[in-house]
Amino acid sequence: MSRFCSLYSSSKGNSTYLSGGSTAVLVDAGVSFLTLTAALGSQGLSVEDLRGVLITHEHTDHVRGLKTLVSRTGIPVYASPRTLEVLCRSGHIPPGATLVECTGTAAVGDLVVTPFPTPHDACEPVGYHFLMPDQRTLAVATDLGHITPQIREMLTGCDLVMLESNYDKRMLECSRYPYYIKRRIKGQNGHLSNDDCSNEIVHLVEQGTTRLVLAHLSAENNLPELAYETGRASLAAQQMQENYDYILKVAPAHGPREVLVL
Repeated sequence: MSRFCSLYSSSKGNSTYLSGGSTAVLVDAGVSFLTLTAALGSQGLSVEDLRGVLITHEHTDHVRGLKTLVSRTGIPVYASPRTLEVLCRSGHIPPGATLVECTGTAAVGDLVVTPFPTPHDACEPVGYHFLMPDQRTLAVATDLGHITPQIREMLTGCDLVMLESNYDKRMLECSRYPYYIKRRIKGQNGHLSNDDCSNEIVHLVEQGTTRLVLAHLSAENNLPELAYETGRASLAAQQMQENYDYILKVAPAHGPREVLVL
């Protein structure tokens, strides 16, 4: 069986657990090592079982706990070449760590992982597509200013997709953020809005995706209920029935709620 669990997902810290066969990995380690181990433990999981950590990009909310995690466990770090370079130079990866450049489809234990570029204001950001041993497919795509044709190709047909639903447009416009930050968030290399996310998940369900996880919600410019309802309403408008045609979840900001079994 394939298992998926969003441990933390917000602008303050991100980490996601996936497992299939005898292989368990993390995507990102954006919370402290103690917080991460506690989150895993609450679901009956352990860092000792991890075979690697896959990093999407170098921003702090995705790598805060990386150095300690690698120092304590010795697990390999997977990332795009330039991201690995930045992380080593900034001290987020300890000396002597095992580094694996993600440049194309490769095996990580029993998982087949394919990175794909994402439009974000980082060095060389990527999302990840997973082919699990039971032939289930999953994808993680957050921190993206828009949906590119390549991203759509990688997400289409996946059994489960974790997709960014970062901000509500009205909340952002009314927020106390300075104009340049608002422009960055809304930009082509910023973040995906609830509306943009909801449009995309309609396409995904039409193409066979049955499990959707809305992720990386802004604490200042979004609400879980708002992200969820925006997505649900878009799907309902296309006569798609929740818990029949699809399952819709919002990734928790402050710790895991459940392990999804595919």
